[in-house]
Amino acid sequence: MNFSLSTLINTTIASSIFICAAVLLIRIGISDKRMKLYTISFLCVMTVIRLFMPLEFSFTHSIYIENLWHGLHSNLNNNYLHFLHFDVSYKCVLLLLWMSGFLCKLFYSLCKRKKSMDALHLLPKTTDSYAVHALENCNARFRHSKPCQLLTASHISSPFIAGILSPVIVIPDMHLDEKEWEYVFMHELYHYYKGHLLFQFLMEILASLYFWNPLVPLLNKQLPKLYEFNADEMVCSSLNSLQKINYSNCLLKILHQQSEPSKANSVGISFASSDLSARIKRTIDTRQSSKNIHLNHILLAGMVLLFVLSYSIILEPIYTLDDPSIMDSSDFYYRPNEDGTYDLINIHTNEYCFTTDHIFDEQIQLKEDLDL
Repeated sequence: MNFSLSTLINTTIASSIFICAAVLLIRIGISDKRMKLYTISFLCVMTVIRLFMPLEFSFTHSIYIENLWHGLHSNLNNNYLHFLHFDVSYKCVLLLLWMSGFLCKLFYSLCKRKKSMDALHLLPKTTDSYAVHALENCNARFRHSKPCQLLTASHISSPFIAGILSPVIVIPDMHLDEKEWEYVFMHELYHYYKGHLLFQFLMEILASLYFWNPLVPLLNKQLPKLYEFNADEMVCSSLNSLQKINYSNCLLKILHQQSEPSKANSVGISFASSDLSARIKRTIDTRQSSKNIHLNHILLAGMVLLFVLSYSIILEPIYTLDDPSIMDSSDFYYRPNEDGTYDLINIHTNEYCFTTDHIFDEQIQLKEDLDL
């Protein structure tokens, strides 16, 4: 495995395509039931994997393009900042800034999450017998179920679930019958048992790692819609037409009891946090959705192909120096590649500089690897 500037650039381009496609499909999937939620979820998972693994593997094939990235590689590798008695390349400075920003953003997010979870555990347990009994019934329907705390808070406007290892459901002061509470808790428990909370946490880490990429927050903003539609679909899969209408009425009832617009909790997923009108419309639509399975299969096949290609092919720059005299032959050596090109390597730091298609200075040594 290998990580380089070219790898990072190629990863950014590939993941940006995936993110834009995911956001587009989420918006289409809200109104078009032909777009299956598993197709969108699969694309989101591939996007996360691609961003968390910006690496080159042994099967990766490099395609060399002359003066790609407009000399970015050469400038970052060959220009140095002088700090005390050390020369630090621009690439190292950028990497240091990236890791520093990531650690600061991650530390802030984790502290905020811990503070929120600590505040949740100070809330009182609910005394609503209907809610307690409904939660017990719902949780018993899941295999390998875990104990779930049920807490009450007067300052929230909608029920929400939090907790990655142990689920915690917090409900506002509202009056629902036992069946309505079951609708709420089945929805929330699906968030936990289907891994939505864990995926939300991974996206939080991802947003910290790629704090400089504006497309990652864009995907994070759209994902709650996917969580909600997915949980609605899970709940409604076992309901008849009348029960689906009752489920939608439960959504409306919670919406009417809200004193303020509901917002997704920073450590959890709210029951009525986004696109209620679209969710209700999709829920009460009892017509059989067009079984256009071929559309989803084509999309899935295309996504897998692009995912594999993003790891199989990497674009690399290749340079032809107009003035070879600017290179000091004692500072570099050539490392030949299988495709007939040569990597120029700094003999002191063993850092890759750039790739060339010919030997422009015969005084620079040709070596398979540096013999230290």
